[in-house]
Amino acid sequence: MQIEILQKKDLYEKNTILMVVYGIAAGLGGMAQFFIGRPIGLPLSLMVPAFIALLFFLVQRKVEKLRLYFPYVVIVGATACIYGAIVSYQTTLATIILSIFVLILSSIHNKYSVVIAGYIGSTLGLTFNFLLDTEGFAVGGANVFVTQGLMAVAIALQVRQNKKMLSNVGNLMLDANDKVVREEELHRHLEEAVENITAKLEIITESTNSAGVAQQNMMSSIQEVMVGAHRQTDHVQEIVMNTESTTNEIANIVNQLGTILNESERAGSTAADGAEAMSAMKSEIDIFTQFFNELHSTFMGLSGKIDETNNFATDIKRITEQTNLLALNASIEAARAGDHGKGFAVVADEIRKLASHTDTTLVKIDSNLSEVNHYNKDALQKLQDGLQHITTQVAATERSTSTFNELFSSMKQLQQELDVFSKATNSIENNSKSILLSTNEFATIIEESYQAIDQLSSILEKVNGEQQIITKNIEETYQRALSIKSS
Repeated sequence: MQIEILQKKDLYEKNTILMVVYGIAAGLGGMAQFFIGRPIGLPLSLMVPAFIALLFFLVQRKVEKLRLYFPYVVIVGATACIYGAIVSYQTTLATIILSIFVLILSSIHNKYSVVIAGYIGSTLGLTFNFLLDTEGFAVGGANVFVTQGLMAVAIALQVRQNKKMLSNVGNLMLDANDKVVREEELHRHLEEAVENITAKLEIITESTNSAGVAQQNMMSSIQEVMVGAHRQTDHVQEIVMNTESTTNEIANIVNQLGTILNESERAGSTAADGAEAMSAMKSEIDIFTQFFNELHSTFMGLSGKIDETNNFATDIKRITEQTNLLALNASIEAARAGDHGKGFAVVADEIRKLASHTDTTLVKIDSNLSEVNHYNKDALQKLQDGLQHITTQVAATERSTSTFNELFSSMKQLQQELDVFSKATNSIENNSKSILLSTNEFATIIEESYQAIDQLSSILEKVNGEQQIITKNIEETYQRALSIKSS
């Protein structure tokens, strides 16, 4: 299939080369004849067949079946050029060379039939040169025909050699194609085998990984169990020690309970005395609270008087402003009166000075009143804070009195409960001794379990190591299978 494609492409390229060579030769020859002033028939005889061949060339590019006939069309056109050139002008060296050129054109395709057609066309061209020569230019015809024949033989041998080489190349390509087909078949079988191996290895890898994960989980669980067992052993040892300590402490508690009973009786009597003292203290605090309330009322009256003084100062300030205004008006009237108002002006000036002095005094009074207000507010705030503290102390005293009363009642109840607790403590001491014996036996059992779990953990670690080696080997095999598949 590829050979046929190459042959078609080769034919297309050879037709293109043939058209290019023939078109350049005919075009340049026709233009040269036209420019040197030869008869118009001579350039037309060269260019018209070339134009016809060009049209056929364009058609055969679209119609693939006509490509085989294109070389013969060129040979016929070139032969027609020879005949037209001789008829339109005369036999020349160019017409003889053109006859040889037809044979050369036929060698481009390396095909016997084309070479034969070219030889026939070249022979007809030479024949036209010698038969239609009217000027005696064509001489030595035998030598020309011998040369043309030798060229034809050489071209035929070259075609023969090229055909043999093409045949060998075709055979090599066929062998290569068969080899490629066999290699593709082998590659397909190999790929199928690799795919099967890869799929099985993937399943094995997944199973191995799952087993590894399960073993890891099992080892983790066993480690946790070991840690738990170890902790249980420690806890049991601590329980044993604590039980022993508890037994000893219970014995001490039994001894101390008697002392506590005596101390609780003394605490009860002390609580009663504290309740009486707190009642007397509350009475004193009530008297002190009444004193603070009266002092607070006095300060409130003082604050009212200070506010009235502030109002008086405000009124004096307004009177001073009016006095200043009257003094100003008096000065204006004195100025209008002239000499008669000088005495009145002096009085007005003195009034203004007095008003200014009064204003300055009012500023000082305002400043002092502001400070008095500030101190008064601080005193009131402190009195209120003192009343709040006294109220808090009264409440605390009441709570303390109530607490002492409750403490007295609690101490009596505690004495009764301590009697009951003393009896229960004796029973707990006996039970603690029994628990100590049972705990020692449980510690022995846990120690044996810990040793068995430790042995199982060692076995699982060994199995896990072997499993990891197997998993690594399977993974390497899987990767190699994938590399074979991709290559």
